[in-house]
This record gives sequence, C-alpha cells and structure tokens, in this order.
Amino acid sequence: MIALTLAIALGGLPATCVGCDFAGRDLRGANFAGVSYSGVDFDRANLQRANFRNAQLAGADFSDADLRGADFRGAHLAGVNLRGARLKGADFSTARLAGIDLRDALDGLGDSEVRGLLGHCAGCDLQGVNLEGLDLSGISVVGGDLRRAVARGTRFESANLWGDDFSFADLRNADFRSAKLCFYNEDSPDVDTGARSRIGCTDFRAADLHGADLRGALICHSREPRNCRPVDAATLRRYTQSSLDGAIL
Repeated sequence: MIALTLAIALGGLPATCVGCDFAGRDLRGANFAGVSYSGVDFDRANLQRANFRNAQLAGADFSDADLRGADFRGAHLAGVNLRGARLKGADFSTARLAGIDLRDALDGLGDSEVRGLLGHCAGCDLQGVNLEGLDLSGISVVGGDLRRAVARGTRFESANLWGDDFSFADLRNADFRSAKLCFYNEDSPDVDTGARSRIGCTDFRAADLHGADLRGALICHSREPRNCRPVDAATLRRYTQSSLDGAIL
C-alpha cells in the first residue's frame, strides 16, 4: 500500500493490480487506459474525467464513485459494482459489461447515455431502475434482472432482451416491436415435450403490459437477424409466463 500511494503521488498508476485500494481517493483525470485490474476498490473515489479506455476490470467496486465524464470506451467490465455511482457524461458506448450492478446508477441519465451502458450488457442487475420514457431501441441486455423496473412508454424496439426478467415491472405503453424476446436453447431439451430445442423467453410474469406493443416480437436461433422470425401470441403467452393482458399483439 505504501508503494501504491507513492506511485500515485508521483503521477503513476500500476498497469496490473489485484486488490488495490483507491477508496475515497481524488483521482480526477487519472489515466487507467489499458490497465488490467481485479478486485480493486474505487468506492467513493472521485474519478471525474478518468480514462479507462480498453481497461480490463474484474470485480471492481465503484459504488458511490464519481465517474462523471469518465471514458470507458472499449473497456471490459465483469462483476463490477456501479451501484450509486454518478455516471453523467460517462462514455460506455463500446464497453462490454457482464454481471454489473447498476442499481441507483441511472438516475438523471439521458437516452444516449443509458443506451451506451446497455449496448452490450449480460447478466446486469437493473432491479427497480427507472427507465420511463427512454429510447432504448437496439440495446442488448441478455439475462438481465429488471424485476420491478419502471419502463412506462420506454422504447425497446429491435432490442435483444433474451432471458431478461421483467417480472412485476411497469411496462405500460412500452414499445417492444421487433424485439428479440424468445430464443431456442439447443443444449437443454424441453422437459414437457422432450424436444431437442427448449424455448426460452423474456419473463413478463406479473408485469403490467397494458398498452405495450409486442407486434413483430421475434424468436431466434442465434444472434443473426436471418435466424429470427416473428413469434406467435400463444408461444409468447406460454413462455413469458404471462397472459399478456392489455398488450398489443
């Protein structure tokens, strides 16, 4: 820790680090480009305008950190905690996120900022987030936890939402046209039918879908658009675990 403190004081930052402690530090404008960090603590740190381009960040804790204006383009974040972080102006437009906690981190962000965060987001925790009225067309949130999210009037057109959990969410008047909601899982046979390919869909259990537009929603064999086709209402009802009452089909 003494060596790390001295390095920071001299203006240098380690290229690789396991378990480093930057909690509460003032690192405005610091250059973390290309670093490979695991289990690093940035809790409550001031990282305004910091450069994390092409960084590899696994298990980092950015909870309640100030990341306004930070640059994460090309970065890979896995198992990172961004809960409560301030992200206004941060650029995640070409970052890849997996298993990220984004609770309490999206307040006050505009459409483009949220689209940047959710452009490539797998297994992200978005429980209870407010996405009301945002244009999130084309995002890719796979296996995400959106239980009890508020997404009234939100645009999810052409988004990839495979395996997401929207149970108990407020989805009134949301736009899911041409969204990828269902997929074939070739590795797990259907327990009911014994068929080789098991169908999985976005979970809409107990969600409020009144006025939500599901026309043209897709079922896919792969991520390639040519391997997708419109999913019928009966399949949607069965595999989304919802009667889809009030939805436009």
